[in-house]
Amino acid sequence: MDMGIGLWCLQSTATNPRSFGQAYQELAEDARMAEDNGIHSLWLSEHHAYYDGYCPALMPAAAAALAATESIQIGTGVLLLPLHEPHRVANAANLLNEQSSGRFHLGVGMGYRPIEFEIKQRDMSQRLKLMNAGLDALHSTTQTPTWVGISSEKAAERAGRRGLGLFISGAFSKDVVNTLIRAHRTAWEKSDPNQDTPPPVGLLRNLWIVDSPAERRQALNWVRSSYLVYAGLGWGADNTGVDFVSQIETSMDEVEKSATVGSAEEIAAELDGYDVDLVVCRIGYDQPPRTALTEVIERIGRELAPLVKDSGVKL
Repeated sequence: MDMGIGLWCLQSTATNPRSFGQAYQELAEDARMAEDNGIHSLWLSEHHAYYDGYCPALMPAAAAALAATESIQIGTGVLLLPLHEPHRVANAANLLNEQSSGRFHLGVGMGYRPIEFEIKQRDMSQRLKLMNAGLDALHSTTQTPTWVGISSEKAAERAGRRGLGLFISGAFSKDVVNTLIRAHRTAWEKSDPNQDTPPPVGLLRNLWIVDSPAERRQALNWVRSSYLVYAGLGWGADNTGVDFVSQIETSMDEVEKSATVGSAEEIAAELDGYDVDLVVCRIGYDQPPRTALTEVIERIGRELAPLVKDSGVKL
């Protein structure tokens, strides 16, 4: 099991304002720091029309991180495929992968915000059709490791049938995660029974290494508040049907329960229950100061990664 970190969104928010130049400079610094501490990969995230500059162009950002480093893998977690022309995505991914000596990973997802489809002049009601067409194009044209961000069994099956990797949301329980993995693997096995090596599975996890109950509470507050900001900017502003008055606290409670927070040993024991190739530690919150971010990157690489190197179970 490899350990990655994410999600770098290059934002300048109300609670953590910074110039966008500084945000991109810090991306390069963080990628080098992760590399120096033996972390497998750093992952970026895409959105459009956010007030805070949430990264709308993942390929140039990934290229900058790759240019600043020598060995760490850089991935998109995820690029919103229905908003892009898939053959251009495949060509750009292949070029980045070739020029970085195989260090680029392409993660793609379907998207859910109406405003993003509107400004890209795409019909959101056709997003599944666009996603399937995009996945077919990538499957046939890209030589880059490709992961599909999913949140349902049907989506897991779509990726499995095409032999593509899985990138699972960070807020699911272990039972849900294992169900999605089974759906993915079953679809892959049915697609070609003669294959020997299943496509990889990545798990995004809200994760923080702490040494005391007070630090644990602080980390959970960061997780909770980051989802509140994300929900308010995304789901609520887009009128997608979430009743924040009755549902938001329950949703945040579930997010908090799904977080993996504790000592490196406790986290390693928790992660050992997953049959995954990669865990992407979601530590790129808006709230933690850079000193805390630096410390947790170092601890993930030096304390946690060695403990989970041989972890994982077969379902």
